[in-house]
Amino acid sequence: MKIRHVSILSLFILSILLLRNSYAQDYARWNLPEGAKLRLGKGNVGRLTFSSDGNQLIVNSSIGLWIYDAHTGRELKFIPERSEEIYTVSPDSRMYVCIGSDGTVRVRDLTDGSARVTLKENITNIRRIVFSPDSSKLATGIDKEIILWDLTSGEQIAKFNGHTHSITSIDFSPDDSTLASGSWDETVRLWDIPTATHKATLTTRPNATKNSVYGISNVLFSPDGKLLASASFNERKLHLWDATTGDHKAVFDTSGVEDMDFSADGKTIAVASSRYHIHFWDIATGTPKTELTGHRSWIWSLKFSPDGNTLASGGYDELHLWDATTGAHKLAISGHTGWVRGVAFTPDGKTLAAGGRYDIRLWDAINGQHKAILYENDTFSDNKSLAFSPDGNTLASEIGWSIRLWNVAERAHIAKLKAYLGSRASGYGIASIAFTTDGKYLASGSSDSTIQIWYLGRTYKGQLVGHRGGIWSIAFSNDNRTLISGSSDRTVRLWDVESGTHLTTFIGHTGAVKCVAISPDGNLVASGSNDTTVILWDVATAEPITILRGHPYWLSSVAFSPDGRTLASACSGETVVRLWDVPTGTPKKVLTGHTRYVYNLTFSPDGNTLASGSSDGTVYLWNMIPDTTQLAEDANRDGIVDIKDVIFVASHFGQSGADMTADVNADGIVDITDILLVAGAIADKNGAPNKDPQSVVLLNTSDVQKWLEQAQFINTKTPTIRKGIAVLEQVLDMSNPKQSTLLPNYPNPFNPETWIPFQLAKPADVILRIYSSNGQLVRTLNVGYRNIGIYQSHNRAIYWDGKNHFGEPASSGTYYYTISAGEFKTTRKLVIRK
Repeated sequence: MKIRHVSILSLFILSILLLRNSYAQDYARWNLPEGAKLRLGKGNVGRLTFSSDGNQLIVNSSIGLWIYDAHTGRELKFIPERSEEIYTVSPDSRMYVCIGSDGTVRVRDLTDGSARVTLKENITNIRRIVFSPDSSKLATGIDKEIILWDLTSGEQIAKFNGHTHSITSIDFSPDDSTLASGSWDETVRLWDIPTATHKATLTTRPNATKNSVYGISNVLFSPDGKLLASASFNERKLHLWDATTGDHKAVFDTSGVEDMDFSADGKTIAVASSRYHIHFWDIATGTPKTELTGHRSWIWSLKFSPDGNTLASGGYDELHLWDATTGAHKLAISGHTGWVRGVAFTPDGKTLAAGGRYDIRLWDAINGQHKAILYENDTFSDNKSLAFSPDGNTLASEIGWSIRLWNVAERAHIAKLKAYLGSRASGYGIASIAFTTDGKYLASGSSDSTIQIWYLGRTYKGQLVGHRGGIWSIAFSNDNRTLISGSSDRTVRLWDVESGTHLTTFIGHTGAVKCVAISPDGNLVASGSNDTTVILWDVATAEPITILRGHPYWLSSVAFSPDGRTLASACSGETVVRLWDVPTGTPKKVLTGHTRYVYNLTFSPDGNTLASGSSDGTVYLWNMIPDTTQLAEDANRDGIVDIKDVIFVASHFGQSGADMTADVNADGIVDITDILLVAGAIADKNGAPNKDPQSVVLLNTSDVQKWLEQAQFINTKTPTIRKGIAVLEQVLDMSNPKQSTLLPNYPNPFNPETWIPFQLAKPADVILRIYSSNGQLVRTLNVGYRNIGIYQSHNRAIYWDGKNHFGEPASSGTYYYTISAGEFKTTRKLVIRK
């Protein structure tokens, strides 16, 4: 039998030529977060849905929903979701469902993003969410249980129990009478929806072991509901079942199944394989019909159009439309991007390079226009570090255990540096590269604990040896005389580049040093660590000047502004960028917009722009030009009036004197009026203090209650004062949780200490007990009586130093912690990793 091969590789060159025009669109400025100038990239491609009339294609991306003209590929709309994770779009393409970090499930309107209904219970451990065919119900797979929800009321309709392991896939029959579910227990179960009863269990592995690796990855009904298709993880087969009798009808040998979809007439099933191909199978004969090739990475989603004429395929940074009859490639929709690990500006600040898993993209940093793609041949190249030569003509990129040099103007690979470097046996490879500002040297730091240096980026000079752990980050001083390095050995080291000698060791971090930067004047070094802190060091004395705290997880990037007054930092467990005032060591601003972890930061040479690269597949360009207007209510002078200003004023409550920014009304004393003026300004701007719930928990509930009592004695209540009172009342309401909860500890995994946050809906005596994995009591922490409130910050959460009752450090492994607070009792898991 002859199989047709349809390839789009020949179209890649044409696609690259067309990218310039397709990227220069206004969508780079659609729905930007506050403070951002441009968004480079559209994020990863996820689930695909056609509108019911087939005219629109809806893409669930890592940053929100993109809606396209299904015939031309033109962008029609973008709905961002920064605080919630989008799961799926309804079959009628009118709604989508998303989940907040607190487990709240909301069904939103696709037109404007407004909430249509919120499920009545907070849900955790959701494995799968699916709309019913008529979009009136929602099925959720939660651990081993399936729950059916009514989307008018948000109430539960039914529960289906029977699987012995967690749910992995769910589908409704077209007539809405049967529900199919797959699980890690290697079975497919059919359920009768009207009676909520079990109908049949389908399996090809009746003797599956408890530790199965062949859980069911996909279940899908045919359009007429007579067939059910299923596939398993780690098994290269597709099974067809009689949906009425449960009889096994056929098995197709595939190269793995990432996703699948039936054609509208039910005669063909399209299968996305783990080898980046799409296969069309004839249902009647069980034979392959067509093979579509051209995807460079995983294909996560397949969807036939309602008329069956078009197949959409997407995954990671690729989105394609195919003729479902001939297999011909119809259209490539460009702009989607994979995760970004490295970012770098050209010396003139006009171009930004962003390194991803498979390629490096060059962007116009002024208008957001896409300029070029530098393709890597290696699978999972994962460009974590990029550096331009001072003249901007050469770009260096690290890839595993080699460095590639690119001619920027010609978009061509010109050299590969791999001599004098280690091998894969030595660890993760190169983690950081840097040019000197005069272009004389190129340096790289790698996991074999050495730093390699080349002359002019080509000729090997030698290596710097002294660290006792892998190198994670390096940076040259602006005078090109010294190099700074951060290592897994928990130290920062300063080197003389010319002589290759070690000058100074900075000791103070308790975890691996993951990122370093040196100030423009060379007097300060910033280092970020796995211990969640950033330390500012005096280069002359090698002593810490300031320790910056606030990140909940280990640091991924630090960067000085060109004037040296601002430090930007990012954390691998956070989606935000934090800005710090270097002279005072105080927080300035938090930039919020990314939906996944921020990996890399860099300032433009003029300091007017900060670029942040994230695993959500985008680069945000943030406006760093200072606002010359300064509101009196911006008490902490971070450029925005928010709840942090209330906290700042409260910290100076009762103080008097001249030139105090906390004295908002300049009457000589910080009192309740100043707090109310700031709170009123928040109301003028936002309407409510809900922009930064993390800051709200820093307020003491009793203090807010006291301020409200004092406010009643103010004789003249201006509109701003009344607004301030209303905001404080909302803050008080936000500070009083509706239910008691034990939250995840941070950091996790940890070594040697951790914080365990919780919230109480009722006052109670709080006790925390920590148990080993075999149930032995390791430590009891008597917290004492606590009032209603949120106990999440470092100074309010429960602190554990990682030691047992005898003061001995607990060993690596999994532990369980149980909180008891009155009638409330629950348990969570934590991990110590040393």
